[in-house]
Amino acid sequence: MEPLLKVEALDMSFGGVQALSEVSFSALAGRITAVIGPNGAGKTTAINCISGVYRPQGGRVLFGGQAITGLAPHVLARQGLTRTFQNLQVFTNLTVLENVMVGLHGVTGKGFVSAMLRLPGQRAEERRIRARALEALTFLGLAARAGLPAGQLSYGDRKRVELARALVARPKLVLLDEPVAGLNPAETEEMGRVLLEVRRQGVGLLLVEHDMSLVMRVSDQVVVLHFGRQIAQGDPQAIQRHPEVLRTYLGCQDQPPPGVEPAIALEAAHA
Repeated sequence: MEPLLKVEALDMSFGGVQALSEVSFSALAGRITAVIGPNGAGKTTAINCISGVYRPQGGRVLFGGQAITGLAPHVLARQGLTRTFQNLQVFTNLTVLENVMVGLHGVTGKGFVSAMLRLPGQRAEERRIRARALEALTFLGLAARAGLPAGQLSYGDRKRVELARALVARPKLVLLDEPVAGLNPAETEEMGRVLLEVRRQGVGLLLVEHDMSLVMRVSDQVVVLHFGRQIAQGDPQAIQRHPEVLRTYLGCQDQPPPGVEPAIALEAAHA
């Protein structure tokens, strides 16, 4: 299968710090790819380069076979690439429904004049946007809270609002930056089920995550970064036994310490 996303030899530095060095990996349509590594490994920098927040100083990003390096996020959304953020980007003074409607801003067809004059075409488009947003909220179990101010929701529910906003445009690939950070075990378990359901619907996911139990449970492939350099890519079972991953994170050559589950050992190393 031809990869939906290709990252080729990305380089990115901030001052004298090399955040990414010759990083290359791919992600398939309708599959879950996880990017893991300790703090400072370059995971979020990679997501920011892919999503247009940063323009890499070297290398390129291909999406659907087309170069997208440096394109603005709203342009990428129209092409089918959306994202969530490590730090929640929820408008607490807007309703839950309005927060999700924002996710369709980049794919609307009406302009400022149409909106200002409330022309019939603009009103019809707004009804379609509302219906799409409500559909996304229903999928994530939040339809009953659509009219509430987002600031009244729990942290876990706000995470789901942000995911609904990323999904509402019906993307081909969603970039998720630590989707379960700050969630309790029950919320993490539920988020894992949601991610697998999104995958079943044919949407690709590229997630950055520290929760190794979740990563190993839901991912089809895992990319490992260390100090801005990619050291491994493979399926979860292979990554848990990859010699360089074990040597780098656990200080051993070919297997985790006796009695220690590989995923748990990796998670401890990432903490």
